[in-house]
Amino acid sequence: MAGIPLVPPGLEPLLRVDKFHVKETRHSVFQPSSTYDLLTPDGSLVYKAEEEIECCGPNFNVWIRDLGGRDILQVLLPSGYCSCELKMQVLSVPEGSLLGYIDKSWTSYYLLSPTGEPTLHVHSPGWGSGFMSDQNYMITPYNDKTPLGVLTRVWRGFRKEFLSSTDHYAIQFPADLDVKIKVLLVACAMFIDYDERRRRRNNSS
Repeated sequence: MAGIPLVPPGLEPLLRVDKFHVKETRHSVFQPSSTYDLLTPDGSLVYKAEEEIECCGPNFNVWIRDLGGRDILQVLLPSGYCSCELKMQVLSVPEGSLLGYIDKSWTSYYLLSPTGEPTLHVHSPGWGSGFMSDQNYMITPYNDKTPLGVLTRVWRGFRKEFLSSTDHYAIQFPADLDVKIKVLLVACAMFIDYDERRRRRNNSS
């Protein structure tokens, strides 16, 4: 239909939204892998995601499925000696195509096209910010500091923060943003969550 952009299969729920939630749903401290619920602004569950852990496998490998159990996306961080030098890949499973990358540089994240061209910059909130409050990662176009949106690690309250590791991320962006870029922002929230879990493990060891 004219006027409706083509989107990769299964990503239609992201077409018109201007906000998305990524909620970790770890059910036990003994659960080795992460699971996530992906929700629209009104709280409707759209996708479920599950981390797959393999011996000598990728550092991070998450399958995002629709409510019918069909694989829609794969979020993959290959194994390597230093994860800070690796790019997270986001793939459309039905098409078998690469949608883009997430590249980390120090504490910032960059969204890259399938050809490696930078598109957006997700800025770290900086040291000391977000203490006992929301942590806001500003989203801007690459090489432009004009705010485009925000990715927020939501403060869940003192008790939950210290007794539970199930984080909640809210992502705000323009409703007319390319669906593939919206998907990369969802993957970026998972990358931040992965880094946060590694930080916690390192601090407790």
